[in-house]
Amino acid sequence: MAEKNAMLVMRDVSKTFNPGTVNEKCALKNLNLTLKQGDFATIVGSNGAGKSTLFNAITGAFFADKGLIMLDGEDITYQKEHVRSKVIGHLFQDPLKGTAPHMTIEENMALAYLRTTTSKNAYFSRIKAADKKKFREQLALLDMGLEDRMKQPVGLLSGGQRQALTLLMATMVTPKILLLDEHTAALDPATAEKVLNLTKK
Repeated sequence: MAEKNAMLVMRDVSKTFNPGTVNEKCALKNLNLTLKQGDFATIVGSNGAGKSTLFNAITGAFFADKGLIMLDGEDITYQKEHVRSKVIGHLFQDPLKGTAPHMTIEENMALAYLRTTTSKNAYFSRIKAADKKKFREQLALLDMGLEDRMKQPVGLLSGGQRQALTLLMATMVTPKILLLDEHTAALDPATAEKVLNLTKK
């Protein structure tokens, strides 16, 4: 039975890649983890230790070979990734991940906003002027001038601007859990500090 007041519960979660081959790699073995609402946890380990694999098990990038994963009391062990993405925010080390470079800032924000909706009738055309105004206000909070560049493709942004935008997109609708996979590692020190301050907010 899941622990009371637990936001995330992982029980005996295991994942082996390329089983039965010379490239077989056990990435997770009988992993147990419990996080309560409001917890802040840091996962530490060397390259190849399984940190990103742990995140991918939580987000549904793949299904675990065995074990149980529960989020806010719901069994998500075999829930598809796009369904989990409605309640799980995820930032990557690479600023190029998490956005569509050929789409505008506004379009990327609209996608993030629509991703979290439960309506089956969520379409781009349903984004109203009030929504766009809200996007602009949220961008202004980043203090990077992006609110005046909403019609520009995301691919024209710097790595720091893109990572800040991705952070905003991941938290536009407050997720149940936010996974940060070394999200400042590819940024210069000044930009990394700015993104970390935004993360704390």
